[in-house]
Amino acid sequence: MNLLDSITVPEGFFQLRAIEASTGRLVDYVEGHNIVVNDGRESLARLVGNSGAANGVTTWYPDTMKFGKGGHNPLNQLEMVTVSVTDTDLYDGGASWPDKSVTVTFPSVRKVSFEATVDVGEGNGTGTLEYSEAGLYYDSGAVLWAHKAFGYIVKNNTIKLVATWTFTF
Repeated sequence: MNLLDSITVPEGFFQLRAIEASTGRLVDYVEGHNIVVNDGRESLARLVGNSGAANGVTTWYPDTMKFGKGGHNPLNQLEMVTVSVTDTDLYDGGASWPDKSVTVTFPSVRKVSFEATVDVGEGNGTGTLEYSEAGLYYDSGAVLWAHKAFGYIVKNNTIKLVATWTFTF
């Protein structure tokens, strides 16, 4: 008898909620599966092997979430672009989009969630920004772990964004 067990990359699920801060009302919502990029897969291998610091990386676990505007088709703001396992950064982030530390929780067996909030006074640019991609990073936000693109969500100083990334092993 042969017993075969295989290890697959964890399934990731991303949710982004746009909430009107004054009322708590949900004004927009996107969700979907994501890509764990090659550098994220390297991180998983290092974590399983208890690598410690190596190759200039001090921490292998996700610790930062970043956002950008390059995740949608410029001709159709509701259509997301394709992400790839070879991605190494967001398609179009920048100074207007905040880097956010994540809160880690374990919602159930074999699951881990990373959550970040962009408050009303953050990430508004000169008044309004269109968010259409997110990245989960490790090594203090230096290396991309997972990437998600989506049709855009508008953010201004009345809206806070709550992003949750959940991985099932």
